[in-house]
Amino acid sequence: MKKLMTIILGLVLAVSMLPIKSQAAAGIFPSGGGSKTVGQTFKVNVVASGGTFNAFQGTISVSGPVSVTSVIAGGADTWINKPSNGGTFSGALLGRTASSLTIATLSIRGTSTGSGSVSVSGVTLLNGSTTVSNSGGSASFSIQRALDLPNAISITSASHPNPEESYEETTINLSWVKEKGVDKFSYLLDQSDSTKPSTKTSSKEVSVSYTDQTIGTHYFHIRAHNSDGWGATTHFKINIKEPDAKVDETLDAPSNIEIKKGLGFINDIQTGMVTGLTINGKTEPGFDANIILSPPPEIPEGKLLTSKADLDGNFSLNIDFPIRSGFYTLTVQGQLEKVLTPISESITFEISHVKGGEINIITKDDADEPKGLAIVKGSFLQEEYPLMYYLVFSLVLAIIILAIVETIKIIKRKRQI
Repeated sequence: MKKLMTIILGLVLAVSMLPIKSQAAAGIFPSGGGSKTVGQTFKVNVVASGGTFNAFQGTISVSGPVSVTSVIAGGADTWINKPSNGGTFSGALLGRTASSLTIATLSIRGTSTGSGSVSVSGVTLLNGSTTVSNSGGSASFSIQRALDLPNAISITSASHPNPEESYEETTINLSWVKEKGVDKFSYLLDQSDSTKPSTKTSSKEVSVSYTDQTIGTHYFHIRAHNSDGWGATTHFKINIKEPDAKVDETLDAPSNIEIKKGLGFINDIQTGMVTGLTINGKTEPGFDANIILSPPPEIPEGKLLTSKADLDGNFSLNIDFPIRSGFYTLTVQGQLEKVLTPISESITFEISHVKGGEINIITKDDADEPKGLAIVKGSFLQEEYPLMYYLVFSLVLAIIILAIVETIKIIKRKRQI
């Protein structure tokens, strides 16, 4: 029996130690205060809760360094007096009751530093003729100075000035301006576009260099600190590209360049095209001879104007696709990976349809030749229009002969007189 009493006593003590859920007090209470800043607009809700009710009244009052920008009435079925700042509100639910109801929502703007509150007083919460509660409450707030954090940092780079361009330089040099009030910076370089620098490490420097960086896109991230805290992060993009090929001036420029008709040369007068032009020359052994024609011909997909030189430096390119006849300027440059030779001297030549597709090299003497002589001697009449050339020549000769005959006749007449 004694043992049984001990067990019962233990159970009673255990039950007595269980947490008891407290019943929320009935009334009308505001919520939504806290710490705010000057210029910030915030909301405070006034809610009736904690019991069953169908009618309510009270007074809302706002104090402190703020202005009330709006008061929006809640979900009553009918309002005798709508909620306002400093006025008494009263309303009711029709044919129903509630245990929680928003009476009003206030929008409040901080105007200066200080503290204040939103309070509800003169509360009557009814269920029919029964008073449920007369409890009101308040929500306090403080208005503080808005933080004046550092601005985003303006970054310049002497090595990679334009974030949208790529540079060969693998050393990145960056600098920035320290604005008034800034006491330190946090920054890092990586290949992510949105990293936020840690505040655990900082520096007072206004420039930094990163050497031996890899080819690709890098991002420099930086933010500044002052007495109010850390500012926003600035992200600066740096593009590093593969080095371009460079000219080695100690190498010889391509030479001994010849342009001629190759095997299978086709001269298509109807279309004005020729096929099978061959370009030969000499460059550095094992180098690719890159051939540049101006104006550039239309090159089919998969074709290149490039020929690899043999161990003696000789190269030969057969242009086995149609190109238009006419005048061209030709230069050649040797290349082996990223090494270039100087560019060859330019050669101007003409591909003419006469004589099966004749190729004429245009020399300086040809360029300096008087235009009047060129009309007779050059390709305009003599080569492109041979019949016209002979007609003109015959006409000139006939005029000369007629002039001689007329002169002889005049001399004879004078002698007879």
